[in-house]
Amino acid sequence: MSNVVKIIDQLEMVGFLKINGTACRFVSLISDTPVVKIKKDCPYKGVRKVAKKTGIINANYNTAVRKRIADKLGVELQAVEYVNGDVWYKHLQTSDTEPKNLPVVVNKTKEDGKFYIQFFPHHSSHKYVLANGEEIAEELLKPYFYKESPRADFKPCVISIGLDNVKELRASGVILQAPDLEEAEKILALE
Repeated sequence: MSNVVKIIDQLEMVGFLKINGTACRFVSLISDTPVVKIKKDCPYKGVRKVAKKTGIINANYNTAVRKRIADKLGVELQAVEYVNGDVWYKHLQTSDTEPKNLPVVVNKTKEDGKFYIQFFPHHSSHKYVLANGEEIAEELLKPYFYKESPRADFKPCVISIGLDNVKELRASGVILQAPDLEEAEKILALE
């Protein structure tokens, strides 16, 4: 499989995403992410969410919102104005004379060396596991999750996943795999 690239550092994934460009495209990934937005009284310590996701990178959020509003109102896209709200991140950009946003984002208020992939999910499956790798039912965790703010139906779901938590990324016929991918694959295979 010549299109499989074994990586050891998130910077290799950043480099690939820079080279991959700014075209809107489908990608799939496997991630293993610590669950940090959980109430302090949760008795299940060290919970991780292992997920397999398919979605789009490099989609224009503003255009997506405007299209949804135009469809809902039955008007032309040009008739809809929308101003993006404030966000915690900033996009890395191409070095062109007219820079374009890449699907890689960083925290705009602090330089912590962390990179995230901005991702518009279409399909996802996941499992929650404890620090020892034992699966835990989502129903047991739900009482300890914070209530999510409702999202307006004209706003697409957009997530940012830390590249250090991405164990496999498939894009443009290339498969990037982290050394610990096998553990995440075993968890996802559990029934």
